[in-house]
Amino acid sequence: MRTDSYNDHRIDFDSEEIRQGEWIARATIVFLDQRIEKRIPIFGRRQATFDTQELADNYALELAKLWIDGRLEGTNGHG
Repeated sequence: MRTDSYNDHRIDFDSEEIRQGEWIARATIVFLDQRIEKRIPIFGRRQATFDTQELADNYALELAKLWIDGRLEGTNGHG
């Protein structure tokens, strides 16, 4: 499983091949909140598929960054 990090949040990628050559974006954001590990699932739109796992993971990374930025800025209801 591919893992990346962004602004002190770990991102675990779990994109799924639903049909031959059709990948959907999935990832889990992992971070500590008051010393408790939180896990936030990130899913791409099911209608949006990608030709490769790498492309799906890249899209999941962009979605995860948007969620993390919103959390840090307090714009997605978290803060």
